[in-house]
Amino acid sequence: MPYANDPQRLARLLRDLAAALEASGVDPSGSSRERHLLDDARTAARELDPPKPRGPGRLHAL
Repeated sequence: MPYANDPQRLARLLRDLAAALEASGVDPSGSSRERHLLDDARTAARELDPPKPRGPGRLHAL
């Protein structure tokens, strides 16, 4: 199935790309082209497959 028809699969590919760039030593706080690619991949992945909203939390008070 083409990536264009499966946004979750494309998002996973982009997250894996970002992880591989970071693992290869790309400085996440730098200003290199690789760092911008890392940021763009993560942003696109969030747009294609946003994180699941967390359910209502519990407040524990002492």
